[in-house]
This record gives sequence, C-alpha cells and structure tokens, in this order.
Amino acid sequence: MNTLSRRRWLNVGLLGLVVGLVALVVIEPERERSATIPPLLELTAERIERIVVERPGQERLAFERREGQWWMTAPEQGPANPVLIRPILQLAEARCAPSYAVADLDLSRLRLDPPRLRLWLNGQEIHFGDTAPTDSQRCLRVGGTVHLCPDRWYPLLTSAAAGFLAAPIEPSVLNPPRRD
Repeated sequence: MNTLSRRRWLNVGLLGLVVGLVALVVIEPERERSATIPPLLELTAERIERIVVERPGQERLAFERREGQWWMTAPEQGPANPVLIRPILQLAEARCAPSYAVADLDLSRLRLDPPRLRLWLNGQEIHFGDTAPTDSQRCLRVGGTVHLCPDRWYPLLTSAAAGFLAAPIEPSVLNPPRRD
C-alpha cells in the first residue's frame, strides 16, 4: 500500500468519525430532554386494567383487561381492537412539554372547564381541551397541571365506538376448504 492510498483511507476514517460525532450531537440532546420531562401519569401501560372515555355528545366508552386481552364493555361488548387500544395505553407514559400550573390559566378558555373529553386510566383522570392555535398541540389537564401534547389521541378517542371492537375472524379463514 503506497502513501497516497494510506492517506486516502485515513481521510475516509476521519470523515466517518466526524459524521458519528455530529450524529451524537444531534441525537443526544433529544434523549436528555425526554429523560428530564416526567410522564403524564405515574402509571405504565402494563399496569393499566381499566379505560373509560366520557365524550360529550357521544357514547361513553369502557374497556377492561381480561386475562391479558382487552375487552370493550360499553357501549357494546366484545374483544377490543388492540391496534386502537395500544396508543391509549401509551398516553400514560407520554412526555409532553411545555406544561403550566392550572392556577395560572383560564381553563374555560382552553376548553378544559368543562373538558371536551375525559379519559380515566385505572381511575386517573385526564381532561382534553382545545388545541393551541400556533402548533396544534392539544391541552391535556392532569391534576394541577396542563400539558401541551401532540394531538394524536383526541381524534382516536372521538371516533366511532364500533371501530373499537376487534373484527371477527371468519370461520373460512380458520378452516380453509381442503382441496383433494
């Protein structure tokens, strides 16, 4: 290997090192920020056993975990769609910033008094208000704090109740016809 070739490989190695360091500088602050912001509830998704959603002008939704599976108990009964339940469970562990003390805010102006929607996860209540006009973050009240969170849960929680039921599996799918 001649000198020119060694220098070329050295430069490629140094370039890779620089790219790695730049990636660390970009990624690491986001990790630190999420570690310092506490979750909305001191509750993990695995510990949630009951979900209740009170939606003004719509049917109340209720779900409970039975033997590891989620069941809808109101307004209809049956196995719940796990694809729709999973994001609701993840809300408990969401980390939302900024947050504000309730005493410093006009809750009626934020549509938190009365709330647009109320969610209970194992009895811990979350009120949903309006979205912020600047960045479409939704106001969520938990206890004495209002958090601005991404608006990914409100549209789900206000969707049709029947959509929360798991689709039945057709017998033909379980037992396809045999070809002889």
